[in-house]
Formats: sequence, structure tokens, C-alpha cells
Amino acid sequence: MRLLIAIINDPDKVVDILDEFYDENIKGGTVIESAGMAHIIADHVPFFSRFAELDQGKDPTCNKTIFVVVENDEAREKAIKAIESVIGDLNEPDTGIALTVPLDFCKGIVKTEGDSQ
Repeated sequence: MRLLIAIINDPDKVVDILDEFYDENIKGGTVIESAGMAHIIADHVPFFSRFAELDQGKDPTCNKTIFVVVENDEAREKAIKAIESVIGDLNEPDTGIALTVPLDFCKGIVKTEGDSQ
């Protein structure tokens, strides 16, 4: 099992990503608001204030982070395809970041009959 963490730069696209997850039978995700380090410290460090100027008019907590447990490589690839079908290639700037970390313990995820994960 792995924990997929996807930081999505455009919060308006998160619901569409979750819809894609549902279509791919990827369940149990959690979404939180998040902000990049440069945006947070822009008011405190003059060098980083330039980053804040680039996003004038945007809320500094403009990112959303999705956490979802995926069972295997196939489920991870489905999740990445679902994300990229909505926001485009993650290698392009200003789309987002996705990564996985291995899980050696997970309790509380209940599988129901028919779940592929």
C-alpha cells in the first residue's frame, strides 16, 4: 500500500479529480487546503515577496492537497491518469505535484464487497 499525496494548484479542479477517482473506484480520499512555503513567508522575507506579486489577487492558500491510499502500482497509475485528465501533465508548470510514500501500517480503511482496492 502507498499513500498518494497530490497537491493541486487550481482548487476549482479538485471536485472533477474526485469525480474521476470515483469513476476509477478510488475511494476514501481526504482533501485539505494548503499553501506553498514561498507564499506563506512572502510577507516576512523580502526575497520571497516577489513570489507573492506573481499571484496578485489569489488567496495564498490556493492549493488543495488530496490524500488517498492506493493498494498497488495499478491503482497509483489510475489515480495519476485521473488527475492528469483534469489538470493536464503534472510535469507542466502550475499544475500540481503528485507523489507516493510506502505505508507499512494502515488501520481504519474498511473494504466493502466489490472494492478493487
